[in-house]
Amino acid sequence: MQFLLDRFAYVLAYSTFAVLSLLVVHLDLRLSGARLQFVNLLYILLLGLVGLALFLWFEYRRVAPLYRHLARMTGREPLEELAVLPAPRTAEGELLSGAWSRMYGRLTGDLAAERERGQRHVRLVTQWAHLMKTPVSVIDLLLQQARTDAWPQEARELVRSVAEENHRLEHSLQMLLNAVRLEDFSRDFRAERVDLEHLVREVVNAHKREFIARRVYPRVEAQADQGDPWVVESDAKWLRFVLEQVLSNALKYAARPEESPEGGRVVFRLRREGGDVLLDVADDGVGIPPEDLGRVFEPFFTGLNGRAFPQATGMGLYLAREVCARLGHGISLESEPGKGTTVQLRFHAPRTLFAGLQAGLVEDADRQG
Repeated sequence: MQFLLDRFAYVLAYSTFAVLSLLVVHLDLRLSGARLQFVNLLYILLLGLVGLALFLWFEYRRVAPLYRHLARMTGREPLEELAVLPAPRTAEGELLSGAWSRMYGRLTGDLAAERERGQRHVRLVTQWAHLMKTPVSVIDLLLQQARTDAWPQEARELVRSVAEENHRLEHSLQMLLNAVRLEDFSRDFRAERVDLEHLVREVVNAHKREFIARRVYPRVEAQADQGDPWVVESDAKWLRFVLEQVLSNALKYAARPEESPEGGRVVFRLRREGGDVLLDVADDGVGIPPEDLGRVFEPFFTGLNGRAFPQATGMGLYLAREVCARLGHGISLESEPGKGTTVQLRFHAPRTLFAGLQAGLVEDADRQG
């Protein structure tokens, strides 16, 4: 239909010319004393319309493959497929095909150059971050050697403050390296079975100095379960990174000593829901305002709490969500101002060809019984 609408002006001009031609012939014959029967006029007109229909059909056959190919394109095909067009059968098709090939060549060239610039940038940032980690480690070693009870209280407090800032710098550098590695996640990924409870306890122990310094007390709760241990399918290194980002936020926003004399709390709860394993990381801190909840996973978004906590970067939850998306895990957040925040990680049950087969057999046996 669109083909005919595009050629409506041509069809109209052809029909008008045919009618005028018949009128001229008819008038000429009448002036010379002859006469053309009306049936013959209709016959000539019908022959002209048949010729027009055959021409349009032939023209449609020539351009239809190109039309169909372009109509099927969604823009989600690989670039290699987008570059291929049907063999042109018209001059317009040849012009379009040539322009399309030149545009594709320009696009692939620019894309290759942009990828090369991106890779150079990634290499530069990675190398810079690794170089920065060396002095950070040296500073940490020197601070450990310098700690002594013989120093005045003010000096010990100063060393402790420098150590905390140095640890924060090390954490930021590691976050930068992981953000860079996300760009090529497949090369740094290894699927394995991970003991989630053991990994949680490892992360807690690794951050025990921060817990002590902030007077925050961790607790790991595992739902009573007679079945399998808390094993999930994931990548231990990337999953540890996610847990560290979530824990970093929980430590940052947990109740401070001046707000709670007995100190803050961070609770890790392991439980099952259907075939899924859930890990809730809950703190008792300031919570998140309702207007900020929809944006907490956006990069660099710190929200209202970012004003009270200048050390917030707004990257922790964003990177955690990106890693979870690549690992196939779910992540969500619930919070209420003044009552704390809970981040939930959902580890879906393995999905295989025989998933659910055992449950189905049990149901069949119950029905037969």
